[in-house]
Amino acid sequence: MHLDTYGYSPAVLQKIVIAGGRQPSFALAAEMLKELAEIRISGPHVRHLTEQVGGELLEDREARAQGCAARTLEPRVATIPAVAVVAVDGGRLQVRASDGGRGVHDPAWTEDKIACLVTMPSTVQETDPHPDWPACCTDPPRVAAWVRGVRSQGAVSDRDGVTATAATPEPTPEGDADATAAPPNWQPEPLVRTCVATTRTSDDFGPLVAAEAQARHFGAAPRQAFVGDGQAWNWTLQKAFFPGAIAIADFIHVLTYVYLAAKAVAGSAPEHWEMYLGWATSCWQGRVAEVLAALTVWRQRLGPLAPGEDPPESDPRKVISKVLTYLTNNAPRMDYARYRRLGLPVTSSLVESLIKQFNYRVKGTEKFWDLAGAESILQVRAALLSEDERLDKHMKTRPCLPFRRYQRHQPEGETKKTRKAG
Repeated sequence: MHLDTYGYSPAVLQKIVIAGGRQPSFALAAEMLKELAEIRISGPHVRHLTEQVGGELLEDREARAQGCAARTLEPRVATIPAVAVVAVDGGRLQVRASDGGRGVHDPAWTEDKIACLVTMPSTVQETDPHPDWPACCTDPPRVAAWVRGVRSQGAVSDRDGVTATAATPEPTPEGDADATAAPPNWQPEPLVRTCVATTRTSDDFGPLVAAEAQARHFGAAPRQAFVGDGQAWNWTLQKAFFPGAIAIADFIHVLTYVYLAAKAVAGSAPEHWEMYLGWATSCWQGRVAEVLAALTVWRQRLGPLAPGEDPPESDPRKVISKVLTYLTNNAPRMDYARYRRLGLPVTSSLVESLIKQFNYRVKGTEKFWDLAGAESILQVRAALLSEDERLDKHMKTRPCLPFRRYQRHQPEGETKKTRKAG
């Protein structure tokens, strides 16, 4: 049996990489390996090996993207999915200069772009299977928690006036207070998930997602959906690489915007809640034109900003203008009644949940990545979170080098003889 360059068998190396990709830090990974697997290894060495395998996964990803662009990439699965869903969003992590020596130099926050590719079983129905407003969206603390969650992603200003309370529960990835509860029977359930992650630009991200979709036979699916939070780059990517997919604006973001619009113009809490319920229900049932008409009336009633005036983001005129822009731009992607009839998802909860799992490994106030290291660890994390045994298959097929005994580095002019004499 061949051993890796560093003397670890493939099975042991795989354990090291799994620990490096799953634990919040390489130091904790080293501790876990010592306690549970009796593998004595330092945190820096865990990092080196994990990033080495991440680099190999990165090369595989680039090769697939090149094959997709050249139209030579063959699907790695024979089954054509009934429903193929691509959902994209972005997370956050801190990076540092890679050539600044020891310590953290030039720290900055950057975005990691994440794609969640899911197959689903569902049926097409003649009528909307759930036209009524969901009960979970009528609970004020829960809705306030959703709004805070969207706001924390930068889509809405921190000064929107939505405050946290100790009694307010955080939303689960499925948008329900009980993560173990079964989803409604009209909501399609995921079968197999894979993911793509990168720190690169959206222009570079698109071909990577397209290659993953091609490898999974998504282009042959009779029903395809592309879900995003409403940012312009989402739809640019969709039009360029997934033109046959139905574009869907995440409903939680829509709910958040109408909630804030109602809060900006309502005179009391009861009035705010009633206005929110009315507008959100209209959007849920695919009648966004009614909401746009009502918001237009409010904009006219409030009047424009005076020349040179710069009010806070919470100013009702600014809020209504922002919400009108968002809903107008995304109105073609808000026909939720039709999406439910087609058995398609109406929220991006799957990718939102996935981002939290990436953040667990790469995001933290004490974590500063150089870009090459960040890209490598994202590939390991993506392999671990993909439900196709990607890492296991890679570790079993990667080239293994025979064990070599390395000698201590000799400074220039030094020889074995002079070392022995000294």
